[in-house]
Amino acid sequence: MFKFAAFRQAVKEIDAPDVPPTWNTPVQYDATLVPSLIAEHDELDARFAAMTGTLARDPAIAEFAVRDCAERLHRLRHTEALQLYPVIAHALSTDPIQRRLFWQSRLVMLGLARRALRRFEELARAVQTGNGIAAAAGYVVAGMAEYRRRNESTMYPLYEKIGRRGVARKTRVA
Repeated sequence: MFKFAAFRQAVKEIDAPDVPPTWNTPVQYDATLVPSLIAEHDELDARFAAMTGTLARDPAIAEFAVRDCAERLHRLRHTEALQLYPVIAHALSTDPIQRRLFWQSRLVMLGLARRALRRFEELARAVQTGNGIAAAAGYVVAGMAEYRRRNESTMYPLYEKIGRRGVARKTRVA
């Protein structure tokens, strides 16, 4: 049975500007998305850099800070999965070769993100045990840097190019 109240609530959630995107959020290009993702990367890098000095001094606070950074990376990935990748996939849906290349790149990005999150977990364990903290922190830095580098060299420019192409197409039609 159709429930109008549930439908109305779903429409409110889509229209609310402060609500994070969900799987039901409409797919559309957002010119502010890439700058906000880069700003989130900058903030994550800054938080991690500020935290590295406390890793060996206070394990309880350090472990919390490491898990907070991992959660921030997870939220960043969630935003990419709901707002970035669907727009790219939709734009490339008509060309099977480009679509396959995009999904291969997407799988690489997934692997890099999982590696970075795994390295956060390894750092949290190192903080708990007090062994190998510096090496684990170095691996986190390398993992986050590779994930960010790949995003900024492949996915973000592709998203921007698709968005510019869509905006150009809309202006020509009008």
